[in-house]
Amino acid sequence: MDNIKWMRLDNAALIYPQAIKKKYAAMFRLTITFTEKIDEEILKVALANTLERLPSFAFRLKRGLFWHYLEKTDGLPPILPDVKNPMNRIRFKENNHFLFRVRVYEKRLALEFFHALTDGTGGVTLLLTLSREYLKLKYGVNIPYTDKILNLMDKPSKKEMEDSFKRYCGPSGFVPKERAAYHLKGTMLPSNMLNIITGEMTVSELKKLSKKYDCTITELLTSIMFLSLAEIQENRHDRKNKPIKISIPVNLRRFFSSVTLRNFSSYVNPKLDTSLGEYSLEEIIREVKVQLGYMINEKRLRSKFTGNVKAERNIFVRLMPTFLKQRALSITDYLLGDRYCTTTLSNYGLINIPKEMQEYVTGIGFMLGRCRNKHGAVGCISCMDKLYITFTSRIKETEFERLFFTKLVDLGIEVTIESNEGGL
Repeated sequence: MDNIKWMRLDNAALIYPQAIKKKYAAMFRLTITFTEKIDEEILKVALANTLERLPSFAFRLKRGLFWHYLEKTDGLPPILPDVKNPMNRIRFKENNHFLFRVRVYEKRLALEFFHALTDGTGGVTLLLTLSREYLKLKYGVNIPYTDKILNLMDKPSKKEMEDSFKRYCGPSGFVPKERAAYHLKGTMLPSNMLNIITGEMTVSELKKLSKKYDCTITELLTSIMFLSLAEIQENRHDRKNKPIKISIPVNLRRFFSSVTLRNFSSYVNPKLDTSLGEYSLEEIIREVKVQLGYMINEKRLRSKFTGNVKAERNIFVRLMPTFLKQRALSITDYLLGDRYCTTTLSNYGLINIPKEMQEYVTGIGFMLGRCRNKHGAVGCISCMDKLYITFTSRIKETEFERLFFTKLVDLGIEVTIESNEGGL
């Protein structure tokens, strides 16, 4: 794999370099908290060893005549102190040109990714593989390998670096038309600040509640979010002509045989039309189950990303110079991206880490960066019977978060809340 000096951006990544702004950087963040303070010198060695096995993370962004592309880079990203307001835009030159940032605070290791590089699956693989190597070097512990903890003695595979969108692209497809969604309004925070609120709860309790309502945890959380947003819309008498929509990313590896560590995700936008009247939680759950069942299947997902690949291959798009393409794609992202969803719920799901590793880990986290045109987004991840759901918002008001967690507590779920209001 050493002979790969450059790569085209994958289909999902094409939009991100065009949409970079001071107030928007298309970032997401993964964290792992250890039982003891991190030794940064050992972490640096572990990072170097890990990047040799996962070379797709050692690329920089370059601007070509017709497209941005990825070029191999050397060295390591610097290990930086963590901050109260994370996921600001990466200044690539200051980060040794790497497209992910490494942060440390006491026992916590954080990786912040520019989305053009990878998605949640690739990010988790880097985080856990790096964590295993760090624990091995520090404690001499032998942790088994998994599908997300890779053996550093293995050679990198070309399939880990492929653009799976193009591999699994179908003969025809289209991107379905969407209706503009309801958006929460509030007092905007400065562009370098995020309102971050994390709720920690027990997975087994959520499973019991989900079983009671005959739904999955994702369907339950989505429905409670809909119920909370509908209450805000009703209380504010606010634009009931626009539906509430929650964008839910879908890991395409569930449907296609791919092990790529680059982007390979799509999304669906279930909606709640509050102009039809008030809904109970049970009614919303039924709506969500039906909509997700209809939207999340191999044929419809393939059709959607095939439509995007076909657009990329259009001769007029291909021959458009990068500076014009950047303006066109930025406008397209502005008009067709956040405009069509109220918020995002990205539930990575359960991370199974070996028991040999659990002894050294106390928690894990996942959050999404500042949104471009909607108020905020929600990241969710589970590990060792704990579920962590993190709201990130660019507005000061926290009515949505308060209603969501209150409704969970009313349903019998014990929730522990943390916020960046109190600092690190």
